[in-house]
Amino acid sequence: MTSVLFSLNIFAQNSNDTLNINLESINITAQRAKLYSSKARLLTIIDRQTIRQMPVNNIDELLESISGVDIRNRGVGGTQADISIRGGSFDQVLILLNGVNITDSQTGHYNLDIPVELSDVVRIELLQGSAARIYGPNAFSGAINIVTEKKENTSLKVETGGGSYNTFKENISAGLGNDKIQTFTSLTHKSSNGYIDNTDYDIKNIFSQTTLTTEKNGKFDLQLAYQKKDYGANGFYSLAYPSQFDHTETVYGALDWYLTLGDKLSINSQIYSRMHYDRFELFRDMENAASWYTSHNYHLSNINGGKVSACITDSWGKITAGLDIRNEHIYSTVLGTTLDNPVKNIFEDSIKFTLSDNRFLPTAFADYSLSTGKFFVSAGIATTNSTQFGTFSSGGTDISYNPTEKWSIFISANSAIRLPTFTDLYYKSATQLANPNLQPEKAQTIEFGSKYNNNNFNINGSVFYRQGKNIIDWVKKLDSTIWQSKNLTKVNALGMDINTQYQFKNFFIRKLNLSYSYLTLDKNANDFDSKYALDYLREKILLSIDHKIAGKLSANWKLGYYDRAGNYSDFSTGNLQEYKPYFMADVRLQWTANKYDIYLDINNLGNIKYADYGGLAQPRRNFFGGIRMKL
Repeated sequence: MTSVLFSLNIFAQNSNDTLNINLESINITAQRAKLYSSKARLLTIIDRQTIRQMPVNNIDELLESISGVDIRNRGVGGTQADISIRGGSFDQVLILLNGVNITDSQTGHYNLDIPVELSDVVRIELLQGSAARIYGPNAFSGAINIVTEKKENTSLKVETGGGSYNTFKENISAGLGNDKIQTFTSLTHKSSNGYIDNTDYDIKNIFSQTTLTTEKNGKFDLQLAYQKKDYGANGFYSLAYPSQFDHTETVYGALDWYLTLGDKLSINSQIYSRMHYDRFELFRDMENAASWYTSHNYHLSNINGGKVSACITDSWGKITAGLDIRNEHIYSTVLGTTLDNPVKNIFEDSIKFTLSDNRFLPTAFADYSLSTGKFFVSAGIATTNSTQFGTFSSGGTDISYNPTEKWSIFISANSAIRLPTFTDLYYKSATQLANPNLQPEKAQTIEFGSKYNNNNFNINGSVFYRQGKNIIDWVKKLDSTIWQSKNLTKVNALGMDINTQYQFKNFFIRKLNLSYSYLTLDKNANDFDSKYALDYLREKILLSIDHKIAGKLSANWKLGYYDRAGNYSDFSTGNLQEYKPYFMADVRLQWTANKYDIYLDINNLGNIKYADYGGLAQPRRNFFGGIRMKL
């Protein structure tokens, strides 16, 4: 096991900015949990009210409603999904929970193993594009901050629901406190028989957050969480094995401290720890297992670390500087180098870990920003040292100009680095062969865009070009059955995002959102099959309509068009198949009263046959309904 280190939170950097909200036409004065300055970048915010109205039931589904974001579901109900931003891989997105970096070092497949229920989330903050100069390596193509802090003195809430495939959900949460100390606890259970064979799941979440605010000693925030997942993984990693199964457990804790000294100086520090356990079964419960399959795969990863930073603000601008220390460690039966003495598996006594790996990643960072007249300028750099990969830096600058109070133009140029995961480096199986000599991915991104906000109407858009080198992917030749992890020579991305929203007054339609994203990658894959890097969402059009029906009854529609580039190997023939574009329609009907909400979600209204990844069919038309009560 690795020891807990000290850390510091960067969010003080943006304490004077105002967020320009893409999905909600409201302004939020920045708090310490703000992800990034929105003055010269596109920062998407989804607030609590919007989350409650949308036809979604987990964080995966919510993120899919943002332009430029690609959620590739293997299963449903929040079992497992890969997130991609602007065509980057699922390993290139940084995930934060209340500002704490919980990105999984074993594999990005587990990045969304977040021990928080959607009903506990008060805000999602998503930055498209590199944030590496603020958050260090792995904030490659984007970053997401999930915010849960609630400012309620006393509350007791219950939510229950059910739907197709014997799907059920139960959640109870309670808050207690006053102006100085507040505590919130949530317990959730979700289960389903699955929409096809071996897609059943059982998920439990426990989350607790306590905040203490003092006059002289600042604000303290303590988070504790636990998650347990058991789910059938029908064909998740190979269609040849439909009886795959996954069991994961996540234990998480973090303590954050934030102090403001006068009008010019603020200090932020945090320590955190995340432990993730995984038992992957290629043959569920060893039933009908092949003769060569003698044991499941077991992994135990530990991430410990922290940050410390200080922010000074004056007439000459704002400087934020600090140190981020992070240690990533793994015990495994298939990942890492051989241990001299096997280590006992604390989750399953009969299993011993025979392999391990560890990397220590200190990062120093500094950022400067200045608002003067109609201009805003920000520039910064982060430098990380790694015994395995050496010393490397990421930096960049953002510039914006406001011709008027409502209109701004911006340009940014930023670099990023992403380290290989332990899976990239070591995973071996009958169909996969990793490369322990992989090098970090590198990218340079330039972006140009504009934003216009005018009361009930706002529109923003940007064009970006990302030049990627040493991009890591799992590939195989067309005549081979073995997938290998490789550094591709380059993968360059050119794309655009446009988002617009209008809020109506005294009209049955309350709000309308329309977004469009386009992406193209220039790497040719004629001689091999790419598993991840070259399968990307080429076009995505989203239309969201929120309208009244009668009295307290309303509806929220989510309509989407998806066109995915790339191909996959058909299981029955072995031939490469192109992805086909498809339309998707979901709706939530909701009755909103003072103390309770009743809702009904109808998903995939058109009963469309589609797949987000390979030949893994996703659910056809299905239903889910529930009631939320505040007692």
